[in-house]
Amino acid sequence: MPEHYEIKIRGHLDPGWSDWFAGLTITHIESNQTLLSGSLPDQSALHGLLERIRDLNLTLISLTCGDPSIRDTDEVGQSS
Repeated sequence: MPEHYEIKIRGHLDPGWSDWFAGLTITHIESNQTLLSGSLPDQSALHGLLERIRDLNLTLISLTCGDPSIRDTDEVGQSS
């Protein structure tokens, strides 16, 4: 079953790299970072994507799995 992922890396990737990163959406965010987001079919596809990030010598900052709308709702409901 496909799973939604958000992968944050250091530096800004050109949006033209999207096909090379399994068609994930490329978004430039604060602090000279890029967010790769979208669905991957399985863990094997995720590991392949992480290998590409490693092979390009990109710095992995974070990896988040799951539906972002659920995660955002959970974070809003939390109190400090």
